[in-house]
Amino acid sequence: MTTRVSRRGFVGQMMFASAGAALLQARDLFGKCGSEAAAADVVHETFNALLAFVVPGRDEYSIQQGDVASDPGGVEAGGVDALIATVDESTPYFPNFSSVIATILNDVAMGINPLAVGPYASAFARLSGPEKAAVFQYLDSNDATKVLAGVLPAFVAFFVYSEAGSFDPITRSLTGAPVGWAISNYSGVSDGRDEFLGYFKGK
Repeated sequence: MTTRVSRRGFVGQMMFASAGAALLQARDLFGKCGSEAAAADVVHETFNALLAFVVPGRDEYSIQQGDVASDPGGVEAGGVDALIATVDESTPYFPNFSSVIATILNDVAMGINPLAVGPYASAFARLSGPEKAAVFQYLDSNDATKVLAGVLPAFVAFFVYSEAGSFDPITRSLTGAPVGWAISNYSGVSDGRDEFLGYFKGK
């Protein structure tokens, strides 16, 4: 039996495999990771805050962190559920890996600024942009989490600029223009581009 693996899933597996392996070797570093999973709404808030941190937009999470843009950003890309699912499916040997990541981000966020206020249960989502950067600076300084600190922002950026948030896996078609296309000025799928005219036999 063969299993279809999307390009996004393949990249996720490659990126998170080493991060998950490093954390498995140091589970005692974060006591709650192995036994107490973050609540589903906290996981969603944390990953939405992460999307806003990597690609700020005009959404409430970007406003909370004090870093906004006039264009739609990572949150408005609409792929938080697909992002969480991709993270979990990328590490089958580490159940609920998205919850583990959310717990780590929120635990460190509490250490960075335990007094941060905001409408979110997620401590990471309550932080300002520079404080979120401090979270990753801390993770990068720790051997058990430095791989995660390097992998997570890169994968989130890849995810935002993909079609994940606008792709219907059932019909295998787009439900609308992906946000990543808009903020990168990509005009969409084409059989050819005028810019390349003449490069191959005058075509």
